[in-house]
Amino acid sequence: MIIRRCSFAHLCSSLALAAALSAALSIMVSQPVQAKKYIVDSPLTVEQQKSLDKAARYAKQGKSERARPIFQEVLATCNDLPKCLALAGYTEQYGHPLLDVRRTAMHKAFSLSRTHDDYIQVALKARQFECYDVTRNAIQKLVGAANTREELTDLARKAQEVSLNDVAHLAMEKEYQYIKTVPEALEFARQVSLLGMEDLLRQVVKELIDDENDVNQLLVLLRHIEPYKLKDLNRYLLKKTLDLPNVGRESLYEVWKAAKRNRQQDIMDVAVFRAKKSKLVEQMQEHQANKKDSLEQWRQDQAQGQVYSGDSSSVGGF
Repeated sequence: MIIRRCSFAHLCSSLALAAALSAALSIMVSQPVQAKKYIVDSPLTVEQQKSLDKAARYAKQGKSERARPIFQEVLATCNDLPKCLALAGYTEQYGHPLLDVRRTAMHKAFSLSRTHDDYIQVALKARQFECYDVTRNAIQKLVGAANTREELTDLARKAQEVSLNDVAHLAMEKEYQYIKTVPEALEFARQVSLLGMEDLLRQVVKELIDDENDVNQLLVLLRHIEPYKLKDLNRYLLKKTLDLPNVGRESLYEVWKAAKRNRQQDIMDVAVFRAKKSKLVEQMQEHQANKKDSLEQWRQDQAQGQVYSGDSSSVGGF
C-alpha cells in the first residue's frame, strides 16, 4: 500500500508538471516572437534599415569589405536628400573604413539639393563628416545662387544660425559689392555689426570716411558710427576734419564738441587754436579793410581839397 501511494503521488506530480509545461508552451506558441523595432520617423524605409543593420553587423566585426556593398546598394535606393543624409550619418559610427561610403552619400545629397536650406544642410553635414570637397561645393552654390542684397542678408542669417560663419561672411562680402550710396552703406554697416563681422564693419566705415571731404558731412557721419565704438576710426574721422581746407570757425566749434564727446583732448586743442587763429586773421583782415577804406576816404577828401586849393591858389600862396 505504501508503494502504491508513492507511485500515485509521483504520478500526480508528473502530470502537474506536464500540464504546466504544456500551458507555458501554448503561451509561447500563441504569442509571436517580438521583431526588432526600427525607427518609425526615420526617412529610411524599414527594408532599408534592415539592410543597414546587416551591413552594420559586418562593420562591427571589422569586415568593411562585406559591409560596403550593402551600404552602396541601399544608397542606390535613396532618392531624396533626407535618406542620403540619414545613410551618411549611419556610417559615421564606423569611422574611417566607411569614409568613402559617406563621401559618396554626401555627393549624392548635394546633387539632390534644390533650395538654400538644402545646401545649408549639406554644407553642415559634409563638414561634420569631413567631406570638405562637398562642403566647398555647397558653399559656392549657396553664395553663387544669391544675387540680391535681400537674398544675401537672409543667407548670412540662416548660415549663422547653424554656425556656418564662413558662409555668412562670404555672403556679406558679396553683398557689399552691391552697395552704391551712403544710406545703403550705413545700413550695411548696421547689418554686419549685428552679425558680429567687425572686419567688414571697419572696412565700410573707413571707406565712408575716406570718400567724404566735407567737414559737416563728416560730423554727421560720426553720429552714425559712434554707436559701434570704433574709437580709432572716430579719431581718424576727427583728424580728417582738421586736415580739410577752409574750415570755418563754426565748423571748428562743432569739431571741438565732437572731439570733447569722444575724449580727444589734442584734437580739441587744435580746433580751439585754429578757431582763435581764424578769428585773429579775420580781425586783421577787417582792420586792413577798414584802414584801406579810411585811406581811400582820406585820399578822396584830399583830392577834393586840392581841387578847392587850386581854385584859390592866390589865397594859399603855393
